[in-house]
Parts: sequence; structure tokens; C-alpha cells
Amino acid sequence: MFTSSMSVGLDVGSQSIKLVGMQKHRDTGTLKTFGQVATPPGMVENGLINNPEEVGKELGKLAEQLKLKGSKVVSALSGQQVYTRLMTLPAMRPSEMRTAALYQSTSFLPISIDDITADIYPVRQFDDPQGKMAEVFFVAARKTQAENLVKTCQIAGLKLTRLEIEPLALKTLYKPHLLKDKVSAVINIGAQRSYLSVFQKNTPVFIRSIGFGCSAFFQQIPQIAQNECRLEDLSAEDVECQRLLRNLIDELIRSLDYFRLQNKEDSITNILLCGGCARLGGIEEYLSRELNIPVQLGSIDESIKLPKNITEEQKDDLRFDYPIALGLALRGGA
Repeated sequence: MFTSSMSVGLDVGSQSIKLVGMQKHRDTGTLKTFGQVATPPGMVENGLINNPEEVGKELGKLAEQLKLKGSKVVSALSGQQVYTRLMTLPAMRPSEMRTAALYQSTSFLPISIDDITADIYPVRQFDDPQGKMAEVFFVAARKTQAENLVKTCQIAGLKLTRLEIEPLALKTLYKPHLLKDKVSAVINIGAQRSYLSVFQKNTPVFIRSIGFGCSAFFQQIPQIAQNECRLEDLSAEDVECQRLLRNLIDELIRSLDYFRLQNKEDSITNILLCGGCARLGGIEEYLSRELNIPVQLGSIDESIKLPKNITEEQKDDLRFDYPIALGLALRGGA
């Protein structure tokens, strides 16, 4: 096995579990192995692993298949029970700011701070009439969610060494495309949920979870449900596709309007698109028109070197379905 030299990313979703291993080279990586297995039905809901034993067994089979047993892995928390907020605090030592952020979070968290695991990410410092201040991005999740992921990895024979949130994994993967001096965004349309993440100078400043996933196409379009065609064979200009996308568009517009209201001096200059629904033909042009912001498909080419023998179908799978796992592996957790 080649576990000691590998950086491994794990993405546990409601429909599939993805695992990738790569050799890191500073900000880039060479992909060595990857694969996925179906998530046991009903075992992962809203980012929470309900049955670590069953999910761990399936993950263990995948790790065995990819020769990654015993690896150190990086994974991410997701779902509605991940809470984020941009906070302004007096500038102080990081440990003190984390304590202050936890105290401030009691005003908006729906659960006790005793039941969460949390962290902060510095955004910027600035001078204020009250003194030197700092903006930090606060992230919290239920301890149960993190603990169940740790148990799942232990059962699978993996060592979870770092936990992030999905937008940070995407930031790592798409860093070459996120404009350093401007405000960029990423839309990730997954199986059950979508995320809008806004980045300012490569730092997350706004995250919105949206209750729309590409499973809607498989459930409501007969041709796909009956395996008569693939999602990429359809067009975003089709009336039925636009009907399904309407709720997503409306939520994105509301979210973008809210961001602009709170950040009047910042204008989003470009949006990257990823996730399974990015396979839909012409969706980037459709979103560009509806949102009035340039939207392009996320590219992994500048960050990941792929094996020479990889097929075009595998390239598409990596581009659309593996961004979270790739970003986590690129981040590294040793």
C-alpha cells in the first residue's frame, strides 16, 4: 500500500461516498486513485450519518478496493446543521477571538454551545473609532455530526485527521479561478441540496444552503428515471428543465440580493459551477442570463494532474462529481 505518501479526501454524501488519493505538490496534486460506492439508503440525511456502522462498512470496502486502508483522511461537514456567520470582533489573539465568537453565537445558534464544535477563519482587520477590529468567519456544527463521521472512519479503517466544511474544500480546488482582489462565488448543486458560497480574497464571507438537488431531474423527468437518457443529454433551455430549476434560481437571486444588501461595496464578478447538476446541457449559460453574472463550469485542470490512462467519462466524473473530495485531498490532513 502507498498510504504514507498519500493525501486522501473523503466526501460522504446522501447518495454516494467518494474517496480520492493524490500525491501533493504544494498547491497542486497528482491524482493516484479514486472511486465511489453507493451510500446505504437513508443512512446519511442532511449531512448527518445516522448509522456509522453500516456506512463505515461500505466505506471500508471502498478503502480496501483503492488500497487506502490505514490512510489519514480529510473530510467535510455539510447540511442544515452546519451554521456559519460573518462576525466583527475586537482584534485579539486567535484563541480569545474564538472564545468571543462562541459567546456571540449564543444569540443566533438554535442549540447550546455545549453541543457544538466550532472554529473561526480570519477575514480582515480594520481600524474603527472603537479601536482595531477584526472580521472572522464563524463555523459551527453539532458534535454528533462530527463524532459520527469519526466513528464511520474508524470502522472503515481510516484515520480522520481534519474536518472542514464543503465550501472550504471548493476554495482549495478552485483557488486559481477565484479572483484574489475581487469577490467570487461557487454554486455546488449536489444530489439533495445546493450551496452558494461567496469568497472575498479567497476567504469565505457568505454561505447559503438551498433545498434543491439534481435528484429532482431523476424523479420528475421520465426519460432520465427510465434510463432512456442522461442529464447531459437534456438542455437547460427545455421547458421542463427550466420548471425544475425555477426554485433554485429564485433562491439564488434572493441570496445574492441579501449579500449585496449586507455588502454594498462588494460586487460578485464571477461564479463557478460544480456538482452533478452541472452536467445539464447549457446550464452555465442559463444561470448567467438569469443571475446577470458570468457563470462558468469549475475546472480542475490547473490544480490536479490526472493519470495518462484516464478515460473521458472518468474525467467528467471527476469534474462534476468529485470536487469536494478532490479539494479535501488537495488540502491535506497529515
